[in-house]
Amino acid sequence: MGSLERKASNLINSLPQHILLEAPLVVSYDRLGYLPASLVFWFNTILNPSRMVLLSDFGSVIYHIAPYREGDSVIAFASNPYTPSVYEFLQTANSLGLEAHVFLPSPQDSKVREALNRFRNLHYLEVWDEVEASLAEAIGVFGFYSNTFKDRLGRRGVNLQKHGEEGFSVIAEELARKYSDVLEKILAERELFVSSTKMLEPAGLLFSQALRNIGVRSVYTPLDQIPGSSTVLLLTSSVEEFLVKKRV
Repeated sequence: MGSLERKASNLINSLPQHILLEAPLVVSYDRLGYLPASLVFWFNTILNPSRMVLLSDFGSVIYHIAPYREGDSVIAFASNPYTPSVYEFLQTANSLGLEAHVFLPSPQDSKVREALNRFRNLHYLEVWDEVEASLAEAIGVFGFYSNTFKDRLGRRGVNLQKHGEEGFSVIAEELARKYSDVLEKILAERELFVSSTKMLEPAGLLFSQALRNIGVRSVYTPLDQIPGSSTVLLLTSSVEEFLVKKRV
């Protein structure tokens, strides 16, 4: 995790400040870029409520949003530079004159890199695993906003800033110690469903992919669609406890 933090440390700070702080903003994503994109959305929605922020996937932005927006800033996250939607997104933003800043892993294929470098405002990350790329982008987003909004939540804001300064490696180690028994049971399963509340859906999708990467057959399923008598890993937060009890 420490290596990812180093690679993510200057990622978001390379953006012009108005992109991350001023209205209006379209936040878009492809594949596991959903996690960092959702963090941008929720930080602004909760802590900067006067700002209009829209969160949507590449396809929806390309066909249903971008053609009808003038003057909006766009920030986008991708976890795989080789998907057709990445090139199509960049091409659409360029043709419509949108100020789109896109974060993605640096392509190792020289032809793909040459094709992408035709476009402006690309922010490359030297990470090539999709799960790690998503985490690095999310770490960068969290670090920026936890510092920016540290004065807006009282003690909670201070705690956010503290976590951002400590780094995710400290948090990851603490979680591993706290949930070591649960993690061992998960790794022993051959197949399981991962589910979550809507706010944690991006994290659930990422965790499900991480499990598949190590040989666990994992499928992400919405909370209200969990099959009966199945092994389920449920991601939730303490404030959503009542909601989960009603649905599970």
